[in-house]
Amino acid sequence: MRSAGLPPGWSPKKTHTGDLWIRKAGTVVKDLRIRNGVVYVAARNVTLRRVQAVNAVVINDVNGKCGSGLLIERSTFVSTGRSGETDLPVIGNGGFTVRDVKIDGVPEGIRVGSKHCGGVTVADSFIRIEPPHACRDWHGDGIQGYNGGRLVVRMTTITLRERANCPGNAPFFYPDGQGNTSLSIDGLLVRGGGYPFRAGTHGTVRNLQVVKGSWGYAAVEVSCPDVAVRRSHVVTVTGSGRTKSVGALDPCRGGGS
Repeated sequence: MRSAGLPPGWSPKKTHTGDLWIRKAGTVVKDLRIRNGVVYVAARNVTLRRVQAVNAVVINDVNGKCGSGLLIERSTFVSTGRSGETDLPVIGNGGFTVRDVKIDGVPEGIRVGSKHCGGVTVADSFIRIEPPHACRDWHGDGIQGYNGGRLVVRMTTITLRERANCPGNAPFFYPDGQGNTSLSIDGLLVRGGGYPFRAGTHGTVRNLQVVKGSWGYAAVEVSCPDVAVRRSHVVTVTGSGRTKSVGALDPCRGGGS
């Protein structure tokens, strides 16, 4: 599988600094570098393709108006400045698809919310969460749900890095009690955090892989029987990125905890 994010040799056709508003339905933005701003998607069925977001975020729930049908693909989000624990997630909030996207070096990844805007799909993507420079009470996540719609995750990797006195929360966090709807996961590799995988919302989880020894407390924290985990494993990862199972992961039967 090729790497997620911008294609090799990519260069922008245009650079934009500051906030960018998209108000026309069906707009396609491609080969853009945006720096130090917010992309406000206030129209339906917008596509962001081959976009490099440098210290920039995307929001598609603007003043109560949903930019549903948003597609973000073959794009990269990075942080190069001084980050803080109150930084916005780089993509939110509902009714969007993230496909073949790389998110690297930010304190908050994808927020799944605004379920009135629709569900969220994340596929073939890579997310690496880093502690903020200024850290007092950070709770960073790769994907977090709060009042989120149906969440679908396919063939995605999430890593959460921490440092002494600056622990994050979890690479994946879709809990009960926060108004989330349901989840469907098939192909997710997670590493880091107290629990690399935390889920309490009704759904199915298949082909979950948790990197051995990467957690502080346990490999997973799930609500049984609402979350059904099948065909999942604790794994080791080689230098080339290949995984090898070192044990079955079936938390509702006491396996892999």
